[in-house]
Amino acid sequence: MAAGSTAFAQVADSQDPETEEVEEVIVVGTRQALETSQQLRRNADTVVDSITATDIGALPDKSVAEALQRVPGVTVNRFAASDDTSHFSAEPSGVLVRGLQQVRSEYNGRDTFSANSSRGLSWGDISPELMQGVDTYKNQTAEMIEGGIAGTIDLRTRVPFDASGRVVQVSAAVNYGDLSRNYTPEASAIFSDRWDTEAGQFGFLINLAYSDVTTMSETIQYGRMGIFEGVFGPGTQYIPSSVGNRQTEYERERNGLALAGQWKSNDGRFLLTGQYNRSDFSNEWREHAIISYNADMWALPVDFTYTPGGARSQWIPSPGVGGTPYVFDSDGNFRSGTLLVQQTDTFWWGASDAEAAQIAVNDQGQNMLEPCYAWQGTCTNPVRGGDLNAVTRFNQTNNVTEDASVNLKWEITDRLRASFDAQLIHSEVDNYDAEVGQYTFANMTLDWSGDRPNMTFAAPTNINQSAGGLTNPNNYRYNHAMDHREDSGGDQLSLRADMEYDLGSDWLDSLRVGVRYAKREQDVKYSAYNWGNIANNWNLGGGQAAFWNIDRHSPSGSFTGYPTGLYQNREFGNGFFGTNGEYVFFDIDRMANGDMALLSYDNIGAGQDQWRPVCDRAGEVADSCFRPNELNEVEEETRAAYAMLRFGGDGAEIGGTPFVGNIGIRYVETDNSSTGSLSYPVPFSPSTLACTPTVPIPGVPTTPGSIGCYLSADDIAFNSGGGVQSTAESEHQHWLPSFNIRFDAREDLVLRFAASRAMARPDIGLLKNYVEVSTSLPGTDPTDPRYISSGGVITGVNPTYTANAYNPYLAPTTADQFDFAVEYYFSDVGSLMATAFYKTFDNYIQYGSYDLEVTNNGVTRTVRVRGPMNGEGAEIKGIELAYQQFFDFLPGPWAGLGMQANYTYIDNQGITNSNLKVASGGASGETAQAGSSGSVLGVDKLEGLSDHQYNIVGMYEWGPWAARLAYNWRSEYLVTAVDCCVYLPIWQESAGFLDGSLRYKVNDHLELSLQGSNLLSTETKLYQQVNNASEGGTLTPNAWLRSDRRMVVGLRYRF
Repeated sequence: MAAGSTAFAQVADSQDPETEEVEEVIVVGTRQALETSQQLRRNADTVVDSITATDIGALPDKSVAEALQRVPGVTVNRFAASDDTSHFSAEPSGVLVRGLQQVRSEYNGRDTFSANSSRGLSWGDISPELMQGVDTYKNQTAEMIEGGIAGTIDLRTRVPFDASGRVVQVSAAVNYGDLSRNYTPEASAIFSDRWDTEAGQFGFLINLAYSDVTTMSETIQYGRMGIFEGVFGPGTQYIPSSVGNRQTEYERERNGLALAGQWKSNDGRFLLTGQYNRSDFSNEWREHAIISYNADMWALPVDFTYTPGGARSQWIPSPGVGGTPYVFDSDGNFRSGTLLVQQTDTFWWGASDAEAAQIAVNDQGQNMLEPCYAWQGTCTNPVRGGDLNAVTRFNQTNNVTEDASVNLKWEITDRLRASFDAQLIHSEVDNYDAEVGQYTFANMTLDWSGDRPNMTFAAPTNINQSAGGLTNPNNYRYNHAMDHREDSGGDQLSLRADMEYDLGSDWLDSLRVGVRYAKREQDVKYSAYNWGNIANNWNLGGGQAAFWNIDRHSPSGSFTGYPTGLYQNREFGNGFFGTNGEYVFFDIDRMANGDMALLSYDNIGAGQDQWRPVCDRAGEVADSCFRPNELNEVEEETRAAYAMLRFGGDGAEIGGTPFVGNIGIRYVETDNSSTGSLSYPVPFSPSTLACTPTVPIPGVPTTPGSIGCYLSADDIAFNSGGGVQSTAESEHQHWLPSFNIRFDAREDLVLRFAASRAMARPDIGLLKNYVEVSTSLPGTDPTDPRYISSGGVITGVNPTYTANAYNPYLAPTTADQFDFAVEYYFSDVGSLMATAFYKTFDNYIQYGSYDLEVTNNGVTRTVRVRGPMNGEGAEIKGIELAYQQFFDFLPGPWAGLGMQANYTYIDNQGITNSNLKVASGGASGETAQAGSSGSVLGVDKLEGLSDHQYNIVGMYEWGPWAARLAYNWRSEYLVTAVDCCVYLPIWQESAGFLDGSLRYKVNDHLELSLQGSNLLSTETKLYQQVNNASEGGTLTPNAWLRSDRRMVVGLRYRF
């Protein structure tokens, strides 16, 4: 049966299992696996690449995503989140097909998803040990469920009728990472059997998988790059505003369960299959970082440039009086020097020594900063040591996805067949993220004379630290606390019915028709990142000196004293960072226990921002941790019907060439309902409404002393505050034609053409229905067009109304896609294939603005809304080459050698990055902001798309021995157009990863294995783009990252 015939595939595979034992549950050998994959591709109804259980288990792939990266045209995202390059993930977090992220994920040809703001699956959740195979569809047929313009990835689990009899197998392994230095276990077991009875044939299967993996990643990362023009000599130089060393330990625990039961009638006309799959995924990461700051670039436009005497020139770093001049390379990149902070006008440290003492003092009662820095003081050496942040962060995520389904296949007559299918999905996501930053001071020297930059620290200039320097808690302050929660859930019911009628003609094979209904309800609760300042360098209020030092445990005024035991001295650093040292961090075990809440304003009675934990903030919905704008409740109903004619086959020829194909049409209706609220602008303050007009000057519009003089009664009424709950509803219809044809030009040569229209619905997070209207009034410029003037006199004002929002009315993106393939099959495990593809898009989702009419108190105003919207079309094209062969012609054991190789080239034109925060806890659908300036640099590439990628796999299988060595490489690519933390585009340098495995079959029952991943200990390098692509898209250094080299020793036993 051809791959792609999802509704009827299983009935064909199961009708005669005794004669069609394609691949039993245990690993039966690389040759068998590759032969199976090759036959699936050759006989497929459309363009599909498959990997089987052996392929998945032949290398140390800890997730399905890791196995998929070796499929032609498939790449993976190696960051925990694509817009957060600070956190390198040892396991892939996302999958892209042909450079696109809109990938549809399926379980056994049915829907599957994670209950977050995205639409598809969290790929790390899935245990590869549960898979029978994974099919990557790159085009489609009419019977396939809509939803993937990039492609569809179908995860196939096992059923008992896959094997001819009983199968019992257990496996166990131990993982070790050379950075984490932890041994962790994994295990799996499967039992499957089938029985013949008078009532028919019954089958039962249970498959269990457990995996515990601890890994570590290490990062050296620059903050946003400062651009200096003519400051340190002629030309342009680049100095990072901060430098950080980060160690993150990940512990991922995953439990997988697959149950399947089957019944087949004695006459073979009925086949009933029930399946239950559950994935329980937990990922905890513990992070420590040391970050040195030498400039403040918050809220500056992304193209801001420092010039001598220009804006923010007081923040230009300095080596200090008599210091060694900075060294730059020929491209202007900073190479070495001591980065001190100029103290002129950078902080307000009090108007006198007495006021400076109210900000911070050391354990001897001295002002922490030299007294001459007070406004009444005079410093002859106006520099000081920079801020040094000891960061502790804890993140815990738990994902649960359950999938229950039942399918009945009925052979009504010899020519008429039917399939009925029902499925229930339940998914949950729970996340807690917490961070504390403890600041101190130090002179930081940066040296990038080797492979990567290294920091060293010395006693800070003009800072009166207590004895002990960086090891003394008295020299640290609690700069900030931050936490975040997500508690999301989703459910879906889907029903499907299909029928197929054999037409009995050489030219016309069969007619398939079907209908499908699905209802999905998703409730996303995703808080904002709740950041708050506790102690700082610039406030006198609240008697800050009493709580500036983290070791102040005694009460003072309203301050009740910090609880004891919240911090710990900890060694940090290794050879990768080039330095070691002892610093004071927040105790991460206390953080994991939730004790960061002890820094709450309600507990300590102090804190500049009066920080409170995420579940104790004002304005939250009762009995929850979320404010109204952090809730997203979406309901989606889809109805689909299709008809597909399969033609060709035995006896059908065109010009003497046999052919087979299908042509069809699929009609889809999508109804979305998004419940949220509309918030009106807050009332004008009394000072704004006060009226103190000025005397107009004839001929010149005059700004009123108070703008309230000219605010209309309607605008005052419109700005009432409050809001209303609202439900936004939208309906979309799509016709999706498809055509696939395959010519068997020779017994060993296939020509294939596929054309179809596909669609991809917006991510659930983008359908959020929350609009918060803001009012903007003109300032003192009398020429501001928002002023209404008559005869040179201002007579009124037109406020501007804006909002940042998501868009519940977004239409799905559609793609017209075409594939042409030439496939040469020269042996059972030998093929050479070339596939050219082309896609054009309509309604591609991107950032933009539109007008929305809003009525409040009988007054209607036009609100300019910024957020996601459907944009213009674009295109993507490329070519895939694939080759595989065992060298059977070689003599003796050399015949066990084999090779796989594939290459992909992709080119995109006109597709722009959305720059959208899909999982935002705020009200906005805005671009990730550059500080608060809102500016974004232009790029010329789609996120995640490498122009070139290739895989080379060396294989050996002879007697009891089997081995593989796989190298995966991709060229430079844009990781994110707007990074979360430097607000600039981030690019990754080309990189390759090497994995390998060695297996030995002791006997028919026992197999031993040794596997290794990241054998080259690949170091990933990132660059930040500092000007628009139209201006050259200059790249400067951003980060150096590495993760574990991991080894796995295991055994597999079949009873």
